[in-house]
Amino acid sequence: MAEGTWTDEALRSGKGDTLGRLAYARRAAELIHSTHSFESSAVFGLSGPWGSGKTSLVNMIVEELVTAHSKWEVARFTPWATSDILGLLSEFYASLAEVLPKKKGEQFRRALAVTATVAAPAANLIPIVGGVAAEGVRTAGDALGKSPSWQAAFKKASDELKDLGKPILVVVDDIDRLHGDELTALLKVVRLLGRFDGVQYLLAYDDETLYRSMNASGAVNPHDGSAERYMEKIVQYPLFVPPLLQHQQLSRLNAGLLSISREIAGEGAYEDRLGGLVDCFSSLLTTPRAIDRYVAQLRHHIPLLPPDEVDDGDVHILTLIRVSFPALFSAIPRYKSELISGHTGDIKFGGDSLEYEPFDIDPLLEVVPPQLRGVARRLMVSLFPNIRATGQFSTFASSRRQSVHYGEYFDRYFAMGILDHDVSDATVAAAVEAAIRGDATPLTDLFATSTDEIRGLVLSKGASPANQPSTDVGRIHLAEVLAGVANQLPSDDRGLLTDLDQVFGWTADLLGGIDEDTSPSVIVDVLRKLATQPLRIRAWRRLENSVRRTFLEKLPPWYIAVTKQLVQEAADDLLQHLKQGDAAPTSSGVGYQIHFVLRHDAEGLRSRVHELLDSTDVDLAILASRLVSARSTTGGKPNWQLSPDFDQETFNQLAPPGDDPWYHEPVQKVDLHDLSWVNRRRFAAGRVSSPPAPPAVPEADPPAHAQGD
Repeated sequence: MAEGTWTDEALRSGKGDTLGRLAYARRAAELIHSTHSFESSAVFGLSGPWGSGKTSLVNMIVEELVTAHSKWEVARFTPWATSDILGLLSEFYASLAEVLPKKKGEQFRRALAVTATVAAPAANLIPIVGGVAAEGVRTAGDALGKSPSWQAAFKKASDELKDLGKPILVVVDDIDRLHGDELTALLKVVRLLGRFDGVQYLLAYDDETLYRSMNASGAVNPHDGSAERYMEKIVQYPLFVPPLLQHQQLSRLNAGLLSISREIAGEGAYEDRLGGLVDCFSSLLTTPRAIDRYVAQLRHHIPLLPPDEVDDGDVHILTLIRVSFPALFSAIPRYKSELISGHTGDIKFGGDSLEYEPFDIDPLLEVVPPQLRGVARRLMVSLFPNIRATGQFSTFASSRRQSVHYGEYFDRYFAMGILDHDVSDATVAAAVEAAIRGDATPLTDLFATSTDEIRGLVLSKGASPANQPSTDVGRIHLAEVLAGVANQLPSDDRGLLTDLDQVFGWTADLLGGIDEDTSPSVIVDVLRKLATQPLRIRAWRRLENSVRRTFLEKLPPWYIAVTKQLVQEAADDLLQHLKQGDAAPTSSGVGYQIHFVLRHDAEGLRSRVHELLDSTDVDLAILASRLVSARSTTGGKPNWQLSPDFDQETFNQLAPPGDDPWYHEPVQKVDLHDLSWVNRRRFAAGRVSSPPAPPAVPEADPPAHAQGD
């Protein structure tokens, strides 16, 4: 198969034969020649499916015939190029007349014109002699009698043709393209009007399509085999396009794929995956045209995206589905969620557990011919492994992140491009690589200019293992850049996994892999690039989990030192916040600080809060106001308001036990949407209880020798 654009051109010569059919063509040519007689006519029928190479084989047969036997003349009759029955007759007689010598064949042309006139009342319009046939037809008709019979006209033409002594082969290709009436007329022409002695016919068609057209025309009964028997009366020598053997299919397919294949460094080739589906390819790509058409589409689609943006194996399989089952391919995007997840989204009740209702793809496969649904299912499972049937283990699915069964990449395979709601993997990788080198601009700008949806993709792709640094220096540089990114992100906590959470998770994975001998100051410097103490605490909380996963037995010294310093700084910041009273910023995230310090040094924080309360710089109302939280519904615009649930448990850990007049103040009606500390302090009044006194410590029993004193 030649490189470049595929045009579906048939072979013009046996020199281009790559399927070993030249020997078959040579034998067919000899059969046509050896059966020729000027006393009879024979019809050869070459049948084969569309795309099997019928026209190429016809051309090779003709080439072999005229090369070995130069007396033969070949007339090409193209029936499907005409628009009506008259045009069909015109094309046939003109094709036959054109191959005859100009002078010696003139008498035959005139006799042929008369035969056409008798065969069809309007045949006097057929240009057989020169450009205008009407007068010539009348003259020839007068010579035979005013109204000759068809037998007389046909015999006259046959005698003239026999006198020429010229063997003629009339080639009629693609007769299965004709509609019912046109096909019936053509077969009548071949069977009756065209059976001149000395003329052989080579018809090329697809049996299945031909019989379907005959059935549709009503000329035969679709169920009694009459179509086959009808053709037996017309075709004396049935020939068949040799089918592709599997090794020929695979050889042609492999040659095409090798011309466009590409590999991604570190990912390996996809040949093993496609090799596991080889029977699917051989079941669907059964003709040279089907194979070449498939490869031509791949040659167009593959370069549309770089190799690191899609999985080429998925492109191959989706393209196979598109050329083989167009309706199935068109339906796939409508079931994106179900195909990726493998379930409908509905909960299935039963047994001791709840699970999702599996997605059944059988209704989706109804657009596929029944005999090919098993093949279609295997291809679909290879693309979307979550839809595999119970007990099915071999799916031959892609293991790459860029596969179609990952939601963030799905749309690329149907648009064959990076869409507006997508971002190139290469763009993200380049920005991360720059950050690893210490250049914060590309990654910072990427976050700053991205929508919320794109920002999530950048985080997901940036945190991919393939993009992570391999050195501590690179980890520190990237973590510092991410700290700057975190400062720009909204601290809205209404989502289950916000962009800020993902940044902190990425940062935690980076710092969690730092060498255990790293100086604590290096980690502290990274954390201090976060704008506020609550942000540092949030990042550190994520890092704690990462460190404990990495260092299972013994925590690194830097972790212990940094934790101690963060606790100290958080406690200092919290006490300063309390001293500011109602003037403290409401968006300070003081709750993070309180719970973080309590978890690491509850006694130390409690002691310092008690000292602050004793100094009268802070009162119980101010302390309680910091434990009145705000909440908002998920989804839509934020609608923050004070939560009715006061954190009494945390208050008990901070406030001293004992009664106080403040606990007996009446409950006040406040505006729940007012999040100021003044309003929170009013809200807390009357809703807070005095912490219980600590349990008494039992006195130790006196020594045994003193019990009698």
